Amino acid sequence: MAMTITSTYSTPMTNFSGHYRKRASFSADLSQSTAWLEHLHLNITSTNANGKLSKVQYQVQATYTPPCCQDPELVWTVSRPFDAYRRFRKQLLQNLQSGHACPAECKWLYTVIKNHFPKPNLLPIYSSRVVEARRQSLTRLLRTLQASLVNRGNQRCNVLVHSVSRAFATFIVGDNPQMPELMMTLSECSSDQSTRTSVTSFMSGCSDEEDYSKDVSPSRLFQMQKQQEILQV
Repeated sequence: MAMTITSTYSTPMTNFSGHYRKRASFSADLSQSTAWLEHLHLNITSTNANGKLSKVQYQVQATYTPPCCQDPELVWTVSRPFDAYRRFRKQLLQNLQSGHACPAECKWLYTVIKNHFPKPNLLPIYSSRVVEARRQSLTRLLRTLQASLVNRGNQRCNVLVHSVSRAFATFIVGDNPQMPELMMTLSECSSDQSTRTSVTSFMSGCSDEEDYSKDVSPSRLFQMQKQQEILQV
């Protein structure tokens, strides 16, 4: 899997309605399955295999910046044809469709994914204008989905935190056999960092000056470094 460097931060595609902003006030800590996404930067580029427009690939460029210590950034790319994004959209809509008791913004997210996916175009589907328009739309969709997954107000929805989060992680990680284990390590590291931040914030208001926050264990850091070496082979 190719390795590149990106430096773009995700932002939501549209503003939340007042209803969802009100819900967001009931926040919770990020779960292990979503905590690592808060430190992930995503971008999408388009590439043509062998210079042929009919072979356009939309390449997710991901950069994970570990929150613990001074570990190096992890960078990877995943190239997929547009049809793969169509299938991903269908999977997300199936997961988000109404029917589950939802304390989060699944209904809003369902509408965004359904209505803001690239529409059919009168121009040839592989023209440069269409390719660029699709790239921009796909980028906004991934970033909007990521923003919803790390929204503290959404952590009480099991569908979003588990089913949708797992589908999102699988899509942006790709089929590299080393990545699932790495993602587990990243999730644990991010979750630990979130816990340490919460504990430190809590203890700062206490008279006891003892620091109860825990550092990431050396064994975990070693494991992350080994996974980084594997990816660079």
